[in-house]
Amino acid sequence: MTANPEHHVDIGALQDLKEIMEGEFETLINTFVLDSSNKIEELVSAISSRDADSLRKIAHSLKGSSSNICAGPLSELARQLEFMGKEGKTDGAAAILAQLKSEFDVVRGILEKNL
Repeated sequence: MTANPEHHVDIGALQDLKEIMEGEFETLINTFVLDSSNKIEELVSAISSRDADSLRKIAHSLKGSSSNICAGPLSELARQLEFMGKEGKTDGAAAILAQLKSEFDVVRGILEKNL
């Protein structure tokens, strides 16, 4: 059973963005995927080193970029990590990061199908 893409990405808003950006849309998506992959690796490092401030900063950036490409649930998971970092906490962040990684894989697949 495949997941409904609408649960992961606002497809209507993504299509609107594609129309507005025209030829730049593919660059946006490719940049998002590469940048987000790097940020996820940085989150792994921040959590393993218990660096709450880095966790906050990286998650904040990922939250915004996920929102920009209409991936609400991914943005929400990043927001949760950002909040933990803001509170100076890293305990429990690995579990949220695992969910975020899984959500990112789904979102990446949806985005690549919509190029």
